[in-house]
Amino acid sequence: ASLALISVPGEHASAEAMDAIDAGISVMMFSDNVAVEDEIALKDAAAERGVLVMGPDCGTAVVSGVALGFANVVAPGSVGLVAASGTGAQQVMCLLDAAGVGVSHVLGVGGRDLSAAVGGRSTRQALAMLAADAMTESIIVVSKPPADDVLAELEAYAATLGKPVHWAILGTGRPDLTASVA
Repeated sequence: ASLALISVPGEHASAEAMDAIDAGISVMMFSDNVAVEDEIALKDAAAERGVLVMGPDCGTAVVSGVALGFANVVAPGSVGLVAASGTGAQQVMCLLDAAGVGVSHVLGVGGRDLSAAVGGRSTRQALAMLAADAMTESIIVVSKPPADDVLAELEAYAATLGKPVHWAILGTGRPDLTASVA
């Protein structure tokens, strides 16, 4: 296995996820109620081992065409998504599919990933993974309102990846997802 789906009560999820990370397996943490300190520790451990933590509270992902959690079945294609908003990811997938554009992968990172505390740890890794993926030609980052400094750091990092990265960031004064995808 290269991906473990963790769906246990939050108080136990971190231990299960760390076991998977220690085995060199990426994790999709469907579980919520995971302490932010545990999330940071898991994401740091994953980065050290070259695997990804999606979540906690990650309910939507598509990995190599396989829909996980509450994901839509959409056409395969060349757009990779990094999503810090599960419902946002679902909407973007549907908009792309309706426009005849498929997705390579949708990597949910959990709604807190772009917060000041978590600092975009999994978003950075997911961006790197999609940049290295031969099927992915462009990337869209979908997020709930992020911490401004975290977003600025990620935008600077994304500019170094060699693939176009588009931003569908929710929040006051920002375009809605339909406009962002268009």
